[in-house]
Amino acid sequence: MDAVISTVMSPRGELIEVKLGDVDEAMDYVHDLEELTEWDDAYERKLLWKIDLFILPILVALMSCQLMDKTTNSYASIMGLKTDLNMSGTEYSWVGSSFYFGYLIFEYPANYLIQKFPLSKTLSTAVIIWGIILMCHAACSNSAGFIVCRVFLGVFEGFMNPSYIKMTSQWWKTNEQFMRTSVWFGFQGFGTLLGAGIAYGLAKNRTGDYALASWRLLYIITGVITILLGIISLIHVPDIPTKAWFLNSKDKKYVVGRVKQNQQGFGSHKWKPAQLKEALFQDVTIWLFFFYGMSYAIPNGGFTNFGSILLNQDFGFSTTQSLLMNMPGGAIDIIAPPLFALFNNYFMKGRRLITCMLVYLICIAGMCLLNFAGDKRARLVGYYTFYIATVVIGGICSLISSNVAGSTKKNIANTVFLIGYCVGNIVGPQTFKSNQAPDYVGAKTAMLVSFCAGWCILCALFLIYSRRNRIKEEQVRELGEKLEHHANIEFADLTDFENPYFRYSL
Repeated sequence: MDAVISTVMSPRGELIEVKLGDVDEAMDYVHDLEELTEWDDAYERKLLWKIDLFILPILVALMSCQLMDKTTNSYASIMGLKTDLNMSGTEYSWVGSSFYFGYLIFEYPANYLIQKFPLSKTLSTAVIIWGIILMCHAACSNSAGFIVCRVFLGVFEGFMNPSYIKMTSQWWKTNEQFMRTSVWFGFQGFGTLLGAGIAYGLAKNRTGDYALASWRLLYIITGVITILLGIISLIHVPDIPTKAWFLNSKDKKYVVGRVKQNQQGFGSHKWKPAQLKEALFQDVTIWLFFFYGMSYAIPNGGFTNFGSILLNQDFGFSTTQSLLMNMPGGAIDIIAPPLFALFNNYFMKGRRLITCMLVYLICIAGMCLLNFAGDKRARLVGYYTFYIATVVIGGICSLISSNVAGSTKKNIANTVFLIGYCVGNIVGPQTFKSNQAPDYVGAKTAMLVSFCAGWCILCALFLIYSRRNRIKEEQVRELGEKLEHHANIEFADLTDFENPYFRYSL
């Protein structure tokens, strides 16, 4: 049995035994931290630049590739995919949904494997397999085989977002996470630009009969890019920051000191049933993440699979024009999240949930234009406001990173959030009924309702976290001297409920 190394009293007055085998991986590096006699802010700023330079581009590239791969369906649908595979409108809707069935089925096992095994190696292996499966799409001769490929693609996407969220909590402090999450999530727009550009080039320049159809070549090209990035990630990204090849010994001490300020560490490999129970049955915010994920993903599932079809049928653009008209959305994805993160830092005093609520009001106004405006230009403006919602999904990911403590609890929060995301993405394509073409009134209405529901969830999260911080402060004052400070409690792998010094970031 593991020896008890400390006993901690939570703000609720509960005594929590911290055992040697329960602690965070960062505890192994505490002796290095003790060697730091003085904290140098200038040195930390240089270290932050180094982390941004070496880690952020990889997250950006993987996220871009992830969205590029998912939106290949939207491009391929108007490049001959549906005709060559004899797909009906209903079958194509299920192509969009089937991806998320795989995602849904494997989400819990994926999060479990991410916690139990080295993070970078697990993620990179999943990316490489993802690329191989993407290339297999090109070999499909019927809709059934294609749907099977989409299911397996969904299985391996289950590793992606939880890994990015965990890496963000390992490398950056709480007040830095919204900006970094906005950057890596926003740069999915580069995937839209790249994918649309490749699809446009193939559609424009490969006219006539070819042994390999343009849409098949699209899947092969994107698959090769994905495999290459997976290999780079495997070689470049360390499993935990203290194993980084690009950090010197002093850098690694500062990395441990920085993560200590989050009241979290690098994560524990031990799966803790008590944290699972707390997440599922005691913390309502975990379920709010589920419902937010679903509310965001209903429009997302529609746009990902039917965006090009809407531009083609509803707005009247030609096939090649529709492919090009996806590009402004990608540009918005790239630009809007960092801009709103800067706005949040300088004008909202870091209160990202308020910033997210303001962004969603813009999205709601845009969906009203898409639904009710008679002028095509006004409806097109409404169409593009969907891409601003990337700001908010990035904000939610940063909330999970900073506001959910405890390795098992964080993984459960990721799982629940992404299950909601899967459910929404399954439902989204089904709102596009072929008998409602070309304007798809039902789908547009579902998008508007989803954004309104998402705004209400953001308000609820803000109120709950504000109240919890007040209660924690009151409980700490009441406990007074009974609340003995324990050295390195930050690395005890306690949950946000258990750690008396943890405060929620708004």
